[in-house]
Parts: sequence; C-alpha cells; structure tokens
Amino acid sequence: MRCVTRCFSCFDSVDDLDDYRDPRLSDGGQPRGPIQICTPTVASLAQLQPVQEMRQPRERDRAHRPRFDRIPDSPWLVQRSVEYGGKLFWTHEHTRETTWRQPLPRTCSLPADVQVHPGLRAQAVVADKAAFFGAPKDPNNPSARTGICGVPPGEAQLRRTCEAISLEHSFYPAIFLERIGLKRVLLCEELHYNGQRRRDVPDLGSGTLYIDVGDRPLRRKRHSFHHELWHMVDYHLLGNQFEAYDEDWCAYNPQGFSYGRGGKHMRSDSKSSQLASAPSTEFLNRYSTSSVAEDKAEIWATLMCYQHVLVAQGGASQVLSAKAELLQRRARQICEHLDEVWWVRVREEQLKQTDHWEAHSSEEPGKGQYWFNWVTGERRSSKPEGHH
Repeated sequence: MRCVTRCFSCFDSVDDLDDYRDPRLSDGGQPRGPIQICTPTVASLAQLQPVQEMRQPRERDRAHRPRFDRIPDSPWLVQRSVEYGGKLFWTHEHTRETTWRQPLPRTCSLPADVQVHPGLRAQAVVADKAAFFGAPKDPNNPSARTGICGVPPGEAQLRRTCEAISLEHSFYPAIFLERIGLKRVLLCEELHYNGQRRRDVPDLGSGTLYIDVGDRPLRRKRHSFHHELWHMVDYHLLGNQFEAYDEDWCAYNPQGFSYGRGGKHMRSDSKSSQLASAPSTEFLNRYSTSSVAEDKAEIWATLMCYQHVLVAQGGASQVLSAKAELLQRRARQICEHLDEVWWVRVREEQLKQTDHWEAHSSEEPGKGQYWFNWVTGERRSSKPEGHH
C-alpha cells in the first residue's frame, strides 16, 4: 500500500490537465490496479517534503507548457498537439475522455414547417445560439488550427438550402447512408475549416456533414452535397488511405500524371471547377487534378446531377464514363439498391433540373455581372429566364 496525499493549493489552472492524469492509468486508459488510501503514519509523514520546499514551476516553464482552452458553453477543452504539428485534440473536463474528433456544437432541430423529405429531417440539425469553433484563434500564431467554425444560419437561406438538397438526399437509401457513416447533416453559415472559407465540410470521424446555407447558386448546392458525400463513401471504403494511390482509378489517367497537393490549395482558383478548365479529356475540370479524392468526388457529383456531361466532356476516349462506372460498381458493393433501376430514377430527376446558371463578377472593370451556364459553358450579360 502507499499513501496518497494532495496539496490543493499547488493546483494550477486548466492549462495543465496533463499534470493531473491518474498515474494508475496505462496508455489504453485501463487502471493498472487499485490504490488503497491509508491513514498516514509517523514513518510515512516523515518521508513527505514540507510544502514550502516543493518546487513550483518557474514562469518561463509555464510559458512552454501545453495549454488547454475552453470551448464556450461546453465541457470540452481543446489543445494543439506539439507532437502532431498543431493538430487539435479535445479533453472532456469531467470524464477526462480525450479525442481527435471535434465535439459537436450546440444544435436544434429543423423547423417543423421546412419542407423536406423524412430522411433528411431525421438527420438534419441546425447550429444554434452562437458561433462555434474547434479552437479559438491564437493571437500569436495566425496560422494555428481552429478546426470547423461557423455561425447559426439565417432562416431564409436555411429554407432555400433544405429545399434544394432534400431531393438529392432522398435519392440515397437509408441503409446506404448508414453504411457510409453519415449520422447527421449540420446546417450553418460562415463555414470555415482551419481559417479557410468552405461551403461544405465532411467531418469523417464524427459522421457529420457540415453545410453552409449561405447564398450560392442552387446548382452548386446540389453538386457540393454529392461531392462531399462521396468523400464519406471513399473513407468508408478505404479508411485513411482514401487520398492514397488507387491503382484501378489511376489506370485511366494519362501516363506519367501526378495529382496536386489537394483541393485546399486550389480554392483561390475561381475557374478551376469549370468544365473548360480541364487539362485533358481524362479529367472533368482542373479541380479534379488536385487529388485522387477530389477527382472521384467531382465525377460522382456529376454522375448524380448531370450524367450527360461525362459523355460530352470525355470526348472520344470516354475515360470519364469509365471512371464513373468504377464508382457505380463501388457504390453498389456498399448497397445493392444502387442498381440500374435506381440510376434510371436519378437520371429522370436530373432532366427536370434545368437551372445551371451562375452569376459571376466580370474581370473587366465596369462590366458588372455576367451569367455563366456550368453545363453548356454559355455566357450571358443579362439574367437568364427561369434563373433563381
């Protein structure tokens, strides 16, 4: 047996939770054995140092010790890991549970009068009360990670977005969404990931698809929903290797081709998503060349929204159609309901969607806006009829 004593006056602030881990716990979190609390004896007390001789941390030591920050209105505390390049991890203040997964913000249910199909209503939640973030900004390091950040959405944009993606969500059988790990669709605005503006973020670890309901063309909302969903499919199929070399997929690429550094490095390229930006007939657009994961996600979104583009864009080689067929086979391995009959229904609904126009700011001074059709590449100086 050994005595356990604590001097509560020596406890530091919440910066130093690592100092107070139970020493009985192994790396796996399991106690090595019980600790018995015994009544101090003369001999045991003689072994203790007087409090005034116990070393207190120097101020310069404190400055370099790991710091935990509180998440407002939450029992979670966040820290940036030095060992993993500033990656965020969270510790529950009461249970001491530690996780790499960002805790969910406060949410509420979708308003009852928003018209969506039952499947989306069951999964949709709305960011509630206040802005949320994974970690507060570091005033001393503007590039420090902040995780997924956003604010509660405006009512008008929330309704418009829900109406736009309700049909898209309804295509997928519930068992398919369950198997790929989609647990919830979290609706918000001003969505950012580690300081970078995003429109949608799939949090693969928690099974949460964050969707920014802010103002953007309906075509993009529909396209982005399927694009991000495929990232979740890819993660289900390949785990953490979903960004790695895929032999079956890359066999369709030009000889000697190498993907870029990822989609986040191409977000400043406003024309990278346009069909005309494709460097060759093996790719849908320039954004598809940023990574193998983005290439697949762009093909899947196009397959779900406008299949005929794959035929037109692929030219005589029809490589894009071959890539699409590979994704179709992989999806059916997950859920047999994604069969030929299912694809006929998807195609029928696609043909009813004709608004592919987007407003763009002209690059020429004083020219104002122009409208661009993503599918056909047509440009107009006045708003097309039927465009919302």
